[in-house]
Amino acid sequence: MTVLHFAPVDQLPLPLDWQVAPGIDSPPPVPRHLRLVGATGETDPASQPGTSDLPIAWVARMARAVSEVGFGDRPPGQLTRWVERRQLAQLAERGAAVRRHPSSRSAGKTQSTTRTLKQVRSIRICQIADDVAETSAVLVGSDRARAVAMRFEFIGERWLVTAVNLG
Repeated sequence: MTVLHFAPVDQLPLPLDWQVAPGIDSPPPVPRHLRLVGATGETDPASQPGTSDLPIAWVARMARAVSEVGFGDRPPGQLTRWVERRQLAQLAERGAAVRRHPSSRSAGKTQSTTRTLKQVRSIRICQIADDVAETSAVLVGSDRARAVAMRFEFIGERWLVTAVNLG
């Protein structure tokens, strides 16, 4: 009799990029009203290994994803690959506090949909060093705008968010 032993399966982070169907990317293209201030580079880090230019599209996606975790609209486990552990724990704690707040419970699903920030209005990137960049983004929802500040460091052939501040 043969006994098979399987290694434990770890939950993998949800990728920020995927295809809905062959040739159709799920994230929409970067809106025309976004413009890069203070740095250059619009390439995907995965497409050019070893590069340390922080792409504006990557910052826009990360700003939205980080804000969704911070407001309790996205599970924090989806960002484990791109956000430093302590920062992710703080974002998860903030998201849990937002979900527990009485105003979130009483309004139900309608509050969640109005709280969601739907559009990245602007991005600013300040390249501190070749492997360090500080960014800010303005996200606009149906009822208000919010600011997100992030510090990115190029570690292990990828950009990692090492500091986050949500406004």
